[in-house]
Amino acid sequence: MATLSVAVLGAGVSGLAAALALGRAGHQVTLIERDELTVGVALDAVDWRRQGIPHFLQAHAFTSRGRRELHAMFPDVYQALLDAGAHEIDLRLKLRGALRPEDVELQILGVRRALIEWGLRGAVLREPGIMVQSGVQVVGLDGTTGDMPRVTGVQTQNGRVLADLVVDAMGRRSPAQEWIEALGGRRMSETSSDCGVIYYTRYYQVRNGASLPDGPWIPTPRADLGYGLFSSFPGDNGTFAGLIAIPPGDQELKVLRHAAAFDAATATMPALHSWTNAETSTAITDVLPMGSLQNTLRTFVDGRPPTVGLISVGDAVCHTDPVFALGLSFGLVEARELTAAIEAHGSDLEAVARTFDAAVREPMAERFANATAVDGLRLRAWQGEAVDVAHRDGGAYPLFAFAAGNAAALVDGDVFRTMIRRNYFLDPLSVLDDDIAMQERIERVFGDLQATPRPRPGPSRDELIEVMRTALAS
Repeated sequence: MATLSVAVLGAGVSGLAAALALGRAGHQVTLIERDELTVGVALDAVDWRRQGIPHFLQAHAFTSRGRRELHAMFPDVYQALLDAGAHEIDLRLKLRGALRPEDVELQILGVRRALIEWGLRGAVLREPGIMVQSGVQVVGLDGTTGDMPRVTGVQTQNGRVLADLVVDAMGRRSPAQEWIEALGGRRMSETSSDCGVIYYTRYYQVRNGASLPDGPWIPTPRADLGYGLFSSFPGDNGTFAGLIAIPPGDQELKVLRHAAAFDAATATMPALHSWTNAETSTAITDVLPMGSLQNTLRTFVDGRPPTVGLISVGDAVCHTDPVFALGLSFGLVEARELTAAIEAHGSDLEAVARTFDAAVREPMAERFANATAVDGLRLRAWQGEAVDVAHRDGGAYPLFAFAAGNAAALVDGDVFRTMIRRNYFLDPLSVLDDDIAMQERIERVFGDLQATPRPRPGPSRDELIEVMRTALAS
């Protein structure tokens, strides 16, 4: 196998994973990151300054696919996370009926984003084939100009770094496409849609001697309120995130950014409050808003890579609504596929780019399309439009699969297995989309659930606004 010199730009999860996979495959890797790459004690990671990652402290979910990829690719990192306080959450405990051998994959990892970076950073800094330049900003590409430029390295504030291959892991705001144009090439085609949501997140620490109650949810308290939703995300070391999401145009609900309003809101949502109540846990962060979110997919123009010698990974090529929790998994998958493409084609970097793209394009495109469709339908429903989520042929199939499928999974083991594997990226969307019998089963089960009177998951919008106003006035 040809040994390449590789410059990886950005040390988020995708950049760290790519650098580690390529370094362990024998390539000479230079990882360049504008923030300082310290490691230290695991729990110090939550205080890292990550200017380039505005969502660093936001809720993240390490789903079943990400867990599987991390365990297979970097078992030492996986074990380090467990030793540092991450924990495995076995979803099989909620599966009704007999287990199958393949159900061992139905687990997720309870861990905060900061700790994931800590584990990957430590492994990268210990890898002899990886040189790290931290506190260094990349300002452009080096290469030969032309319709398809050949990238030969990067320009940094400290000088040039030569490389056979440059990996763009600079995230959703990556300037690489502009740099490609500066060399005479064509930037990738871009398709975007607004996620139509603002997320308000607060992290909590479970009190000594307390435990988080279980209930009728998968895997943690969550529900749609009809005008927004609430959810929760398990973290490491007895932490978790509580989250409330609203449409961006709802000005009255934006008072959720205030801690008193957020706390008053969670108290009106029994499932979420069973975790966030003061006897069980205590808040350890302010309310963290996250908005202006886009689903974005970048694609080769006319099937041609925009350059030879530059490959984009992670959010630099595709990012979707965080509620689908795909980013961490895609970062690991892409690190593996990029390493495999280089192993197959060596220094033929155009072939590497085409092979890598062919390996990741279909799952990226289908997940992007699904996120776009669900987000659009959900926003319409939150804004008061009648959207049929109860029937597979009711004109809102993507939201039917998301809402009815997840509800039916609570009471039907076969639906559970299908939905977890679909939602958590173990199987393609076709595991349900091509299975008419399973869709009809979900429709029947969901119909039965709707026919059974159930308490509301939370207050009406007007009730919530009044509760928050009272809290802010007191």
